[in-house]
Amino acid sequence: MTPTAERLPPLNALRVFETTARLLSMQEAALALHVTPAAVSKQIQLLEQHLNTQLFIRSHRKLALTPAGEKYYAHVSSALNSIRHATHEVASRSVSRSLKIRAYTTFSMYWLIPRLTSFHGLFPDINIELTTSLKWMDFDTEDVDAAIRLGDGDWPGLVALPLIPNILAAVCSPALKKSLHTLDDLKKTVLLHTLARPDDWSQWLASQGYTDLDGMHHRNYESSVLVYQAAMRGQGVGIAQKALAVPLIESGDLVYAFPHELDMHAYTYYFVMPGNRPIRPELKVFHDWLMNRAEMDG
Repeated sequence: MTPTAERLPPLNALRVFETTARLLSMQEAALALHVTPAAVSKQIQLLEQHLNTQLFIRSHRKLALTPAGEKYYAHVSSALNSIRHATHEVASRSVSRSLKIRAYTTFSMYWLIPRLTSFHGLFPDINIELTTSLKWMDFDTEDVDAAIRLGDGDWPGLVALPLIPNILAAVCSPALKKSLHTLDDLKKTVLLHTLARPDDWSQWLASQGYTDLDGMHHRNYESSVLVYQAAMRGQGVGIAQKALAVPLIESGDLVYAFPHELDMHAYTYYFVMPGNRPIRPELKVFHDWLMNRAEMDG
């Protein structure tokens, strides 16, 4: 091993390299780091000289990683993320034990928040900072410890653990239910859609061999919580995720429009954590509690 290989490269150069490799633009890296493009270029050259290896392929308006650069970026990115996380953990330990959790509005309202009472009772020293968003999270750039996401769970670089069954069912107000006897009766009302899951209705109908969608009237809403509110007020029939609609069914605000249910199997809700950082003790506690509650309810 050469003397250069035994020494750590300049840490500032590593930080500049990681940002530039992630954005593949020296201009954007300069903006992100609040320096000039010339300063970014200088740090990259310094690192390449230290490594005696070219990390980027430069052209007039394009920047790409060399094979060596791609391999180095994977290691550097993982190492810096671990350092960031360790720094945050040590710095915040004496202040509070907080977890930042991202979820969907409907999931938070009808599943997670009602169960958090149990968590707060068991672990009063851990503060859950819950935020909601339909957008996908970026653990590298956003201050989020874990998230609850809907999908197939195949997300490279992330740890994704299935939470609850995703079973689709048609729901409506008790008054509207009186006029629904067969699937053809849906043509006399409005199908309420969630924009985040535009295919739920067609999949639920197709699972019963029903493909005659002509004459169906549709209305779109951003999230399921809005669909549920519209359905409760008799504005149409919504497709609900059964686990989330249970409180509204039990209260009598909604009823099942038809008995048929569609299990979406692997396409369901997952508890998602970054795979490139150690699990904080607080997150391990929350993870274990959440999985236990999901199993109990399942």
